[in-house]
Amino acid sequence: MPAVEEIQEFLPNLDCGRCGLTCAEFAGFLLTRELAPEDCPVLHEPDYAGFIEALHELLGQPTVQAAAGMQIDLEKCIGCGICVAMCEFHLGNCADARLGKGPRPQDKVIFHIVNGGAVVVHQERCTRLLQAAEKCSKCAEYCPTKAIVLF
Repeated sequence: MPAVEEIQEFLPNLDCGRCGLTCAEFAGFLLTRELAPEDCPVLHEPDYAGFIEALHELLGQPTVQAAAGMQIDLEKCIGCGICVAMCEFHLGNCADARLGKGPRPQDKVIFHIVNGGAVVVHQERCTRLLQAAEKCSKCAEYCPTKAIVLF
C-alpha cells in the first residue's frame, strides 16, 4: 500500500480547494478509496495528462471507462455534454443540472467531459445498474452522434 506522500507526487499540490480539500487530504481519501483520482478537477487539465492513470496504477485500481452495459465511442463523441445534462442521476442529485447548468466539480456525477469527450467516472452511480430502478437510457437517446451504446 502506498504512503500518502507517494500519492501526493501525482497530485497538483496546488491546494486550490476546487475539490473542497487540500491535496494532502485528497491523497488520504484516495488511500482509503473514499475518492477516486477522477474526483480532482485539476487532474483533468492537459498539464496533468497521465496523472489519473498513474494514480490508478499506484493505488491498484482499474481505470473506469464505462458503466456495465454502456460503451462510449470516443471517435464519435463530440463533447457536447448532452449526456451530462440528460443523465437521470445528475438531474436528481445536482441542483445546477436541474437548471440546465453543468455540474460543479464537487457535485456527485457519473459523466464528465474531459479533453473534448465524455468519460464515465463513477459507473456505480448509473441508475441502469440499480435493480429496482427503471432502466434509464436518456444519455444514449439524446446523444446527437450516437456515441453512447447501451447493451
